[in-house]
Amino acid sequence: MFYIFEVMKSIVLYPKKLGNRIYFSMIALLLASFLFIGISTFYNFKSQNIEYHNNRLQRKEAATLSSIAYYLSERTVSLSDSSIYESFKYKLDELADIHSLDLIVYNLEGDLLLNATKDVKQPEFLRSNLEVSVIEDLTKSRARLTKILKTNGHEYLNSYQFLYDTNSLPFAIISIPYFQLNESYKRDLQAYFIALTPIYLLLFLITSLFAFLLSKQISEPIVKLSSVMQEAALAKQYMPLSWNSADEVGRLVKHYNFMVKELQISSEKLAQKEKESAWKGMAKQVAHEIKNPLTPMKLNIQMFERKINPQDPEFPIKIKKFTSSLIKQIDTLANIASAFSDFARMPSSKKKSLNLSEVVDKTISFYDSLSTGELTIAKDCFVYADHDQIVRVLNNLISNAIECVRTGETPLITIILEKRKGHALLSITDNGSGIPEKQQSQIFEPNFTTKSSGTGLGLAMVKRIIDDLNGGLYFTTELGIGTTFYVSIPLLKQKV
Repeated sequence: MFYIFEVMKSIVLYPKKLGNRIYFSMIALLLASFLFIGISTFYNFKSQNIEYHNNRLQRKEAATLSSIAYYLSERTVSLSDSSIYESFKYKLDELADIHSLDLIVYNLEGDLLLNATKDVKQPEFLRSNLEVSVIEDLTKSRARLTKILKTNGHEYLNSYQFLYDTNSLPFAIISIPYFQLNESYKRDLQAYFIALTPIYLLLFLITSLFAFLLSKQISEPIVKLSSVMQEAALAKQYMPLSWNSADEVGRLVKHYNFMVKELQISSEKLAQKEKESAWKGMAKQVAHEIKNPLTPMKLNIQMFERKINPQDPEFPIKIKKFTSSLIKQIDTLANIASAFSDFARMPSSKKKSLNLSEVVDKTISFYDSLSTGELTIAKDCFVYADHDQIVRVLNNLISNAIECVRTGETPLITIILEKRKGHALLSITDNGSGIPEKQQSQIFEPNFTTKSSGTGLGLAMVKRIIDDLNGGLYFTTELGIGTTFYVSIPLLKQKV
């Protein structure tokens, strides 16, 4: 019962799965074979029945005609003579009783002369005239003629032969209908099918179980291959498969592993080229960012060197101002170095199953300025990601949302986390001034910033993190009203 329940559940829930299609095909083939066997058995029984009864009729007919021939050999036949007619009719009745046959005699033109019938009760079976085709076929063949006739839905066998006189000339046609044709074979066929029904049912159950197991055996490697490929795509890793059998699936796995190896080599080469190109661009950007604070530092030192006078009463004040300026420039350099260091450490991530709802809730608790904004967090949004990188994304987007608010205004930040179409969708809305249209296409570029002290790496870093998770990062903005950043990350399917 459990097996039947599992099979029906799988068929109803997943009718288009490969395994179910294989199962359906095998069951359909089995049922078609049962139908073919049934039809073949029916026609075989019917043909054997006709052959059996034809032989039986032929034996009875031969005995009857032999008796008639012996009877006719002793006297001259003239059916127009009433005495001979009565004598011949008596002989027909006698033979009909002996052999349990119906005997009907027609003249050569096909007109009914006399009959000795036991089973022919209805007039439609006792025809007053023979068909012309029967007379013509008898005349051509001069041999026994057998036909299967059907009257009022009743099928029966009928034989025709000439009756010959002592001079071997035909003088009449004898018709012998045989009504036992349908009696035995239908009864035998019914008994045969009743006897085979339990065997067919057992065979159907065994074959159905075998078909189900075979379909699972065929489809499971493909399902496993699909699952591994999905996990590899999610983790951005190339994971080879193992398959011990040298069958078609084994060859497929072998080719898949070969392609995985080739793709891994190609991706490593491509990654190396991209890394070299990125570091070249990074080096230019670092040089540019470091050069900016170094120039005013050099000018300040040269000016201080020319104007230094220890005897000046304001000397301590100028020294303090000079050192304060240098410290600010050094802090700027340190911030630049830290930002580029964080950006460079991006690829080393430790992904695992992560409850994004808890991370968002804990992260925003550190921002007191969000107390006036709206907060909606869906429960149990599990994603496959690195915890520290997600925190970095949240800190960057929330900090940007707070900093973009105009001076003197209270930050009103709205954060919503929801589940939508297999993804966790996080939206962070601010009440800032919005992003001008000219700057919107550059917002995620590594060297673009709207802040005087920014490095332009924050949103670029966020973009790289989200792309690495096969997610999406986009925004909508309206000047004078604010901007909403959307982060979409695929939800991790939880095993029940």
